[in-house]
Amino acid sequence: MANTKTSDGRGNFGDPEEHARAGKAGGEATAKNHDKTFYEEIGREGGNASSGSFEKGDQRAVDAGRKGGKNSSGNSNS
Repeated sequence: MANTKTSDGRGNFGDPEEHARAGKAGGEATAKNHDKTFYEEIGREGGNASSGSFEKGDQRAVDAGRKGGKNSSGNSNS
């Protein structure tokens, strides 16, 4: 593995595998410190802050929600 540190101490530039490993480790650490309610709240905040990519009742929104639900819980709302 090449030395990819910058002069200011930040690393992983130019090393996508190490960057991905660090991101995964950070995500796993965050998941250990927060419960389902935390993720529901930040998801709601993100949805409220979004530019509204989907029209109300848009089938793409329905499909995206189902896909997200399957990925997060293994269950479908259908």
